[in-house]
Amino acid sequence: MNAIFEKNVSALFKVDKPLSKAMSQLESMGLNAPLRFVKTDDGNLFDAIHKELMYKDLAREIDEKKKFFDENYPKHPALFLFGFGNGKLINYLLQNPKHKRIIVFESELDTIFWALHEFEWSKDLRKERLIPFYVPKLNPAQFEALFNIKDIYTALKIYNFTSECEFYDKYYKNTIEEINQKLMETVRFAFIRRGNDPKDSLIGMEHTLKHLPKMLSHPSCKELANKRKGLDKNAIIVSTGPSLTKQLPLLKEYADKATIFCADSAYAILHKHGIKPDYVLSLERVPDTAELFNNDFGEFDKDIDFIFVSFTHPKTIEYMEKNNRKYMIAFRPVLFPISLKLPDFGYLGIFHSVANMNFELAVVLGFENIILIGQDLAYSNEGDSHSKDYMYAPLGEKKFQKNKALLPEITAYGKKGKVKTTPVWILFKQALETQISGAHLKFKTATYNCTEGGAFIEGAIEKPFKEVCERLLTQKVQKPFAPLSSLDNKEVQSLLQETKKRLEESLNKSQLYLAEVKKELLYLSQILPADYDFEKLDFKALQQAKKRLLKLHAKFEKSVIFTEIADVSFFQNNCDLVKLDCVVCKNKHEENELLVRWVSTMANWFADVGNYLYTQDELIKRYIKEW
Repeated sequence: MNAIFEKNVSALFKVDKPLSKAMSQLESMGLNAPLRFVKTDDGNLFDAIHKELMYKDLAREIDEKKKFFDENYPKHPALFLFGFGNGKLINYLLQNPKHKRIIVFESELDTIFWALHEFEWSKDLRKERLIPFYVPKLNPAQFEALFNIKDIYTALKIYNFTSECEFYDKYYKNTIEEINQKLMETVRFAFIRRGNDPKDSLIGMEHTLKHLPKMLSHPSCKELANKRKGLDKNAIIVSTGPSLTKQLPLLKEYADKATIFCADSAYAILHKHGIKPDYVLSLERVPDTAELFNNDFGEFDKDIDFIFVSFTHPKTIEYMEKNNRKYMIAFRPVLFPISLKLPDFGYLGIFHSVANMNFELAVVLGFENIILIGQDLAYSNEGDSHSKDYMYAPLGEKKFQKNKALLPEITAYGKKGKVKTTPVWILFKQALETQISGAHLKFKTATYNCTEGGAFIEGAIEKPFKEVCERLLTQKVQKPFAPLSSLDNKEVQSLLQETKKRLEESLNKSQLYLAEVKKELLYLSQILPADYDFEKLDFKALQQAKKRLLKLHAKFEKSVIFTEIADVSFFQNNCDLVKLDCVVCKNKHEENELLVRWVSTMANWFADVGNYLYTQDELIKRYIKEW
C-alpha cells in the first residue's frame, strides 16, 4: 500500500470510518477496482464515461482557480468546495493557515482515492481541517454536525461554495445546486437556532426563574427516564397537520397498543374523539399556547403526564393546577438552565417544535419504532394549515390565502409533486430529519411517516398508518405507567438555596466585568467620538484600544452570566468580526478605515450587550429574593 495513502486513510478512519473503509476497499481491489477516473502521467484525470480529460488545460485551470481564491477568499476561515479534482487546488489551499476548515463534497470515490495517494493530508484530516464528504452517503446529521464547528458557524455571514473546476460545473451542475441549497438552508437553520432576539430570550429566562420552585417540587427528567425507559417498543407521535383527521379512527382503535405522545395543539382534538394520550408536551412560551390548556376534561386527564419546558407561559401552569393535572417541567438544553447546574431536571427541547420535542423524548425513553401521524409540515390542497378541530385553524387558513403566491414549495409525501409550506415548517422538517438520522445511527430507531400527506421527510419510512399498526401494534401496553416521584420539601429548599448562592456569586463577578467595560467605552468615546474627523483620529490609540477590546471580548463568556441573551448577541458579533477580519486592504488608508469600523462595531456591541446584561442581572436579583 502506498505510504501516503496509508497515513491518510488511517487519519480518515478516526473521523469518517465509512469513507475510510471505502478507500481501503478500492485499494485492496487493485487493478480490478471499478474506477471511473484514470490518472494520467501529468496529473490529469481521464473520465472513462464521457471519454474526456477533467482539465482541458491543466496548468491554466489550476492557476486560475488559485488566483480566484487568492483574490476573493484569502482570509476566509471556512471554504466550501465541490470536487476533489486531482487534489492540487486543495493542497494549495491547505498551505494558507487562514483557512482553518476546508470542506469538500465529492460524488465520485475515485477522485478522493487518487488525491489521497498523491498528497500527505493525514494531519489535516485527523484534525478535521480538511473535511471530505462523499455525496451519495450524505445525511442531515452530517450537515447539522458540520455547522456546530466554531470555525464554520462563526463564518456563516461569509458563506461561499465553489466548484473545483469547469468539469464539475458541466457534469455535476444539479448536484452542486442541491448541495448548495442544503447548505444555505442549514446556514439559515443555524442562525434561527441561535436566535436573533435577546428580548425573546429574556422572556424565556424570566419564566424559568418563576417556575423553578415548582419545577423542583415535581418529577424530574431523570425520574421519568429511570421509571419509564424501555416499557414499550412503539411510540405514536400525534401532530396537528391537516392529515390528522383521517387517522383518528385508526388511532382510537390501536390506542391501547402503543404509547401516544401528543402535541399541545392535538390535546383537545384527542379528547373530542375519546383518545387518551400518555404524554402531552408543550414547548412555546406564548400565552396563546397556554390557552390550549384552558379547559377541564375531568377524568380524561387521569394518568396523562403533561410535560412543559421551563420557558412555558405562567398561565399554562395555572391551568394545570386549577384542574389538578399531573405535570412536570423540564429545562431546555440552553445556556441559562444549564448554568443552574440542576441536570436531573433536563434536558428537553433542543429544537424548535413540539413535534421535535416529542421525538426527542421518545428516543430518550428507548422506543424502537416511532410512528408519525399528522406531521404534514405543509398546507393541504385546500389551504388548511392544521386539522379542522384545532383551536387556531382559521388563522392558518387566513395566512395561506394572504401569502399563497409567496409560499415556498417542497417535495410532497411519497415524492409525488410539490406542496406549499412555510420557512418555519422547513426549519421544523430539517430538525426532524436530523433527529431521525441521528436516532437511527445511534440506536437503530426506525421512524415511520404515516401521515399519508404533507411533506416528504427524509429518513422516515413512508407507510400507510393501517399497515404499520397491523404489523407492529399487536399487543396491549400495560397502562397506566408507573407513577413518578418528586423531591420532598427539604430537598427542594436545599437545591433552591444552592442555586441562589451560585447566582449571587456570578452576579458579583458580572458587575465587576461590566464596570471594566464601561470604563473602556468611556475612553473610546473620547478618542472616537460620534462626530469624529477621520484625518484627525489617533490610529495608534485606536490600535491599542482594539487590543484591550479583544482581551475584554476573550473573557466575556467566563465573566458574565452567559445566557441565551448574551449568546444571541455574542454569536452575531463574532460573525460580524469574522466578516471584518476577511476584508482585504490594499493600502494604509484602507487599513485605518477597517480599524475604525472594527473598533466601532465592537464598541457598539459592548454597549448593546451591556444593556441586556444589566436587565438580565436585575431580573435574576428580583426572583432569587423570592426563593
